Amino acid sequence: MVRGNSRRQRGTGTLLSQQDLLAELTRSERIFRAGTWKPEQLLGAGYSVRLSDDLLVIPDSPGDSRYTAVKGENVVPEFTLAPGDTALISTIERFSLDFDITATIGDRFGLAAKGLLVLHGSSVHPGYGRAEDPEDGTWHPKDDERLYFIVANVGPKNITMRKGDALAHLHFFDIDRIPEGPVPNVGFEHLSTLFGAGQHREDGGLSYFRDVKDLRAELEAERARIEARLSELTRALADNQAETTRQVTETQRDVNRVTDTSNMIVVFGVFLITTTLLGVVLVMLGSLADKLGELDTWKTALLSTLAVLYAGTSVTGVVLVARAAGRGVFGRRADRRGDTGE
Repeated sequence: MVRGNSRRQRGTGTLLSQQDLLAELTRSERIFRAGTWKPEQLLGAGYSVRLSDDLLVIPDSPGDSRYTAVKGENVVPEFTLAPGDTALISTIERFSLDFDITATIGDRFGLAAKGLLVLHGSSVHPGYGRAEDPEDGTWHPKDDERLYFIVANVGPKNITMRKGDALAHLHFFDIDRIPEGPVPNVGFEHLSTLFGAGQHREDGGLSYFRDVKDLRAELEAERARIEARLSELTRALADNQAETTRQVTETQRDVNRVTDTSNMIVVFGVFLITTTLLGVVLVMLGSLADKLGELDTWKTALLSTLAVLYAGTSVTGVVLVARAAGRGVFGRRADRRGDTGE
């Protein structure tokens, strides 16, 4: 049980514990307006503020450069940020800090792990959410004073944010009471103009993050183009290599044809020389046979033998030439079949 004078026993600069916070939130509006906070958000020695469904500036659609302000009766219970998208968001909690309480703002690692960068101030000043009554000069809580954050999706995937999501963790401290006075606050209307809300500009939001995303997309496109060009060159090189191989094969085939033809010419030349020699021998033997006139039978037999020999030599030569020619012809046909894949 929290005693009624527990706050008076805390010293200046003391961090409010969970029990201190619960006591303050339950009995007064020295931190938040009543009905805007939940005890479930108390964690350790702090409080986690939550995402609201209004007072937002979000892209018209994920990845869009046009932004819309969500305010008044319009609400958006959830929205999605594509990589490079940014948004202006606000808290469900309405602040009404007294002039002797301040708070520090801390990031939540769970959001950073998703790739969500949360931009914010470092502290909440005493008196934030208080306004002066012009009639009696007293300071009282404003109706709707919130904390605003700028979030950017710096990760590789879409991030969906929903009403009630924890945004940041606040620690509250007692301090010596400062002179009462207004706390400067640019407000939602001014912040929304930074995003070009409702202006349908092509560079709405924090364009730096979108420019980085677009630059990455351009780099990926250039990489794809280079890879396609490299693949094309590789195919062209393979085609050239195949063509070179084909030409070498065809040249070798032509050389083989020339070799076969040369062999035919050589064989035919040998045949002519042999035939000529045999003809000379035949003439010489005929002359010799004339001198042996008295040996008619031997003369006839000798001439017959020479005639048979001459005929056999002629036939043999013709066969050799024909075989050589056949090898050349059939070899060329086989080469053509190999070229056509038959």
